[in-house]
Amino acid sequence: RPAARDRTAALTEREREVLGLVGAGLSNAEIARRLHLVEGTVKTYLTSIFTRLEVRNRVQAAIIAYEAGLVGQ
Repeated sequence: RPAARDRTAALTEREREVLGLVGAGLSNAEIARRLHLVEGTVKTYLTSIFTRLEVRNRVQAAIIAYEAGLVGQ
């Protein structure tokens, strides 16, 4: 959906990558392993993503990721 793509356009490439993995249902630990990061860095990315997207939790972020076409990339 265009609205979801517009919302995610302000994210960095890495934030969009993290968001796509959240949308795919991965945990913070799984995202960290996949992207070769420490879990604390993933949490920092998620805090930034939640703030920029104006969402409260992973579920709302995952919905936006799915609608923006970020899941499965």
